[in-house]
Amino acid sequence: MLRQVLVKVFSIFAFLLAFSAPATASWDEARQVVGDASDRMFKLMEDESLRDEARFEVLTSEIDMLMDTVVDFPYISKLVMGKYYRKASADDRTTFENVFRTTLMKTYAKAIVSFNIDTYEIIAPKKRSPKPDKQIVTVEVTSDANKKYTVVYYMRKKAGEWRLVNVVLDGVNLRLTFKNQFADIAQKQRGNVSKAISSWQAQVDPDKAGSNNG
Repeated sequence: MLRQVLVKVFSIFAFLLAFSAPATASWDEARQVVGDASDRMFKLMEDESLRDEARFEVLTSEIDMLMDTVVDFPYISKLVMGKYYRKASADDRTTFENVFRTTLMKTYAKAIVSFNIDTYEIIAPKKRSPKPDKQIVTVEVTSDANKKYTVVYYMRKKAGEWRLVNVVLDGVNLRLTFKNQFADIAQKQRGNVSKAISSWQAQVDPDKAGSNNG
């Protein structure tokens, strides 16, 4: 009798282990990517010279190189365009991806200049993701003023690589915010995608927008 009970317990344990291990491994992989990127970002923030306004473009370039292998820009930009993606030409899609990339890099750069991070901690998930190729990595950040922020990274695995596809900062969904922003601009341009992209670019990168319009 005891032997039968032990066999059942062991069988149940093995069953649970078999189904939980891949999910745990997947989260660990995603966490590693977020952790490595965070370490590199914070190391970049330690360079006080990059906080100088005159070196803003240098800082943006450094962040761009750091994020190149972490962020899935094509995927995010497509979702940010929303319903207008189907109406956009191939050139419009490429242009918007570049404009959105610039937007994201400058947003990060401004945050670095104005925010001093003291410590950060990656929080283990309370429940596993139902889809191993999609994981959520939560990071609690503490500033030097002892103020805490929660940053939630949405990670997606494609072609064997984990890439960032969204960020939620203290409840603010950045991808949704950008999507609403683009939709608002597109509506003002009466659904003209090319003009909407040019309008966005004029706000983010006026020098380049001017040269494109010329």
